Amino acid sequence: MNYFWFQLWREWKLSIAEILAVFPDCEVLFSGNSILILWNISKEDISTNFSKIGWTIKVFELELQPDLEAVYEKILEYSKGSEWKFKYSLNLFWSKNLKLENILKNTKKIFKSKNISARYFNKDDWKNLSSGQIIWNNILKKWFDFNLVDLWWIFYFWKTIQVQDIDAYSKRDFSKNRDMQVGMLPPKLCQIMINIWRKNISKNIEKLNIYDPFVGLATVLIEALNMWISGVFWSDLNEKMIEESKKNILDFISKNNLKNISKKFEKLNAKFINESSILKENNIDLIVSEWYLWEIMTKKNISLDRINKQKDSLLSIYTKFFENLTKTDFNWKIVICFPFWELNWKYIYFSEILETLQKHCIIESIFENTEFNLATKTWSLLYKREKQLVWREIFKLKIRK
Repeated sequence: MNYFWFQLWREWKLSIAEILAVFPDCEVLFSGNSILILWNISKEDISTNFSKIGWTIKVFELELQPDLEAVYEKILEYSKGSEWKFKYSLNLFWSKNLKLENILKNTKKIFKSKNISARYFNKDDWKNLSSGQIIWNNILKKWFDFNLVDLWWIFYFWKTIQVQDIDAYSKRDFSKNRDMQVGMLPPKLCQIMINIWRKNISKNIEKLNIYDPFVGLATVLIEALNMWISGVFWSDLNEKMIEESKKNILDFISKNNLKNISKKFEKLNAKFINESSILKENNIDLIVSEWYLWEIMTKKNISLDRINKQKDSLLSIYTKFFENLTKTDFNWKIVICFPFWELNWKYIYFSEILETLQKHCIIESIFENTEFNLATKTWSLLYKREKQLVWREIFKLKIRK
């Protein structure tokens, strides 16, 4: 049985929730705030799905080695047959006994003793490579990124099989028409919000229809298209957002030569979602969205009074939205973000929304396996970024009927 090490992103609970949803048949050997070790999963499954996962830095297989000398022999094996200078990178995890700098120098000495021309990519001898460095040096396509796990002198060693393509996210994000007054969901978070529902999918993800009734700049739907979802539907009250989102989506479809895409948009106040022709005329499987986060707040102007006014404005919209959604035939899942705020080093949650959610929705745990539940008491997960004052709380919902 093969074991695979998933290196998690900063918001590691979101990482774990996403991975377990995408690979529902896997079993967890170990979990922590930076790694997840899985088994009962195939390399082929990982390769097929990795580009659709938003919150995993890289994946490598774990193979037990009897000692450090065996690790050096493995690295030598990979150098055989290299016509030019052999290039590689090496990463060390968990070790309290070893120093990466010493291991790298030892590999260099071994190659020299064998008259093998070799060079490692680690610029700082004591640091692991970032996913960006692996991508920018094209290591996985031409060379090898090695990983050594030291569990109190028990060694696991193998090469990286997948690494997150951060450049692809940047290209998708910055290729959109942008409005700096509109808060945009990060592309990785959009992927997560779609993925945490995947365990419930009864058909191929390619055949899904996804709807964003607060479309903004269409970041959710562009990520859905990038995940091969073929049905994208959207609405917004703001005509400018409708036009910008339309242009962004059509540009993405054209640039990526996507075929057989179902799409429709309309101008609609989401408070009156029961009037949506999209919901009436299309079989929508999933609603993924985030409402405009209202006014931009900075450290200079944020206050409890301003936060409460924003809550009141948002609550009136969301109360109507969920109330009227119960009047439609939509009976599938909703994954949605609500804001929460940091003021004077304290979190202020949008707790007022809970009454609305409990009245009109079933709040589902993002972790379906109750034995492995890292969600909050309200079954949500939190997304935070440094130096920001407005953050996001993510809920997974089903409309009550």
